Amino acid sequence: MKIAALENNILAIVAGTFAATIAAEDIEPQFHALTHFPDRRARSELADLAERLNQFGAYVVELWNKACEPIPEAEIEAFARRHVDLTRRYWAAEGRCMNWFITGPARFPVARNEKRHEDFGRPPRRSEGARRNGPQVRQAEGLPARHGR
Repeated sequence: MKIAALENNILAIVAGTFAATIAAEDIEPQFHALTHFPDRRARSELADLAERLNQFGAYVVELWNKACEPIPEAEIEAFARRHVDLTRRYWAAEGRCMNWFITGPARFPVARNEKRHEDFGRPPRRSEGARRNGPQVRQAEGLPARHGR
């Protein structure tokens, strides 16, 4: 089963009712601080995404053929939708991390970049102040909710 096709640097994804197109030039800016050739990296990432989606589709078809059951289009669609979303998030998070070899050593923001590398891949978290002053906490402690902040 073919879910994704890459032609002319544009990835077309169709799985059930889910359809998406991703152009290499649209994701290329996310790789500017990572490589000297962001256009090559963008094409490579799109090719890898297409390969992963198509391998999953083939694997599901193989399993369902062995089970003599109808192919679960809804499962394939849900996987494709979620996988594309997670891949886009990954590209965005990776794009915030700079490579000093690319940006140059002079006046390189080392501390900021180290923090971005540490946070890379972690789920977003609320700050301690937000936890202490959140409306649920304030209400549980009998304090009035803050408005306008």
